[in-house]
Amino acid sequence: MAQEYKELTGVDVEVSVTVGDSPSQDITKRYASGEVPTIFMGDIQDIIMLDEYALDLSGEDWAKDGGSDYGCNYNGRLIGFPFCIEARGLMYNKTAIEAATGEAFDPTAVKSLDDFTALLDKLVAGGMETPVALNMEDWSLGGHYLTQVYEEQDGTLEGATAFLDGLKAGTEDLKTNARWNSLMDTFDVLMKYNMNGADPLAADYNNNAVSLAEGDIAFWFNGNWAWAEMSDFAVEGSEYGIMPVAQPDSSNGAVDKLAGGASKYCMIDTKYNSEAQQQAAKDFLNWLVYDEKGQDFLVNQCSLVPAFSNITMEVTNPMGRSVQSYANEGNLIPGYPEYPGDHWKEMGAEMQKYLGGQESRDQLADNIAAYWKAQ
Repeated sequence: MAQEYKELTGVDVEVSVTVGDSPSQDITKRYASGEVPTIFMGDIQDIIMLDEYALDLSGEDWAKDGGSDYGCNYNGRLIGFPFCIEARGLMYNKTAIEAATGEAFDPTAVKSLDDFTALLDKLVAGGMETPVALNMEDWSLGGHYLTQVYEEQDGTLEGATAFLDGLKAGTEDLKTNARWNSLMDTFDVLMKYNMNGADPLAADYNNNAVSLAEGDIAFWFNGNWAWAEMSDFAVEGSEYGIMPVAQPDSSNGAVDKLAGGASKYCMIDTKYNSEAQQQAAKDFLNWLVYDEKGQDFLVNQCSLVPAFSNITMEVTNPMGRSVQSYANEGNLIPGYPEYPGDHWKEMGAEMQKYLGGQESRDQLADNIAAYWKAQ
């Protein structure tokens, strides 16, 4: 899209991709070297970390069209452009489920872990030997599954903040926490029925996507962004969607809501980039929001749910439609905005050990607790 933008406007946009490091580790190295991009895309904690370098975007037109509601507001300034709305949960293939069970599938009826386990057993009996896919990536395990433990304490940002403050202070006991045990009980079930169970740390992300799209499996813990990998393999006429993670503890609406909200924020650097570069960056972000080609890029080519009220293009992919419906009904559990930059990498590595059978649940809890005490 950068090439197309250059052809349209004459402005050269060079795209640099983070490889290996988390975004926060990558951008820290770039600031240390002075090789800083004009626009940096990261998670909200990454943008907050760079507050002193970020341009205040509150005067931009898109701020009034949803940007202020979903953007990164910090210290009285709007410093992050919300790239999209994302949510995570159990992605499902409705058509494959109904074919294997011979019964109609209503995702809203699967609330408890008992409900979910009974359904998985029906799928196995119907010939779907391993009906679940789990990713092995640290960002999926540490940044998406584990974070639900914090965010679903009472379903509010205040509740997540209080819980994490307790972990830092050592006053919260993770091992006896109801939400921790609820989500880990579900994780154990997902592991039991995992198509990658023989070697879970060798799971191939694209293969997981294809397996769900083609109906070889029924469920995949992931988010609506994954439609980009699924779409080329989706079977015509098949129905897909995303539902909350079923679990034993249904309190605080956890089994009725997806974990999500605005995701991936863009900030504009003011320290290493000239005013002309900053203006070019603002023009690019405005183009995404207000130009038909920019909107098409977000909605159709990237299969994203836009955060801006002026974008009326219909979200056509089924995962995006699911997320949009939960968002419209106010059924998204907000994410915590200030995770340490190394959280997903460090805690993802711990979750990988658990997934691979290299440590127990209590050992995992001890290591998570030790991480937070050190913050």
